[in-house]
Amino acid sequence: MMDTRKAIFLRAVRQAGLILLIALIAAVIAAVFRLGRPGWSRAQAMIPEVDWTVVRNWRDPVLLVDARSAAAYARDHIPGALPLFGGAGDEAMAALVAAWHPGTRLVVYCDSPRCDAAQSAAGRLRRELGVEEVFVLKGGWSAWVDGQNRKP
Repeated sequence: MMDTRKAIFLRAVRQAGLILLIALIAAVIAAVFRLGRPGWSRAQAMIPEVDWTVVRNWRDPVLLVDARSAAAYARDHIPGALPLFGGAGDEAMAALVAAWHPGTRLVVYCDSPRCDAAQSAAGRLRRELGVEEVFVLKGGWSAWVDGQNRKP
């Protein structure tokens, strides 16, 4: 009688071990091949870019947000743009919230096309303010300056 119980117990332990081993193998395969992860890429997660020529022709209100450093903003910025640089933090965000109204598009820019500050700031504005119409100025500050220099 005792041998029968022991045999049943050992068989149950082996079966449980086999089930755990199969689950572990499946988990390792899923981790290695990233199965079950979202099918979006960095490009899909990025805030859309918009050309200055498009922005200046929008009829709806637009709020420009300068994501460059405080020194760069103090030297020069797009007229009407609000600063949103790292050092200002909550103060800059409060000024931005006070200036923004529903239906107003936000266009964020930084120094150049290689600058990631605009994408980062635009993502933060989208998350924290819940604003869907957030864009990044294609080419940033340098593209805006080039556009101003090309005017007749």
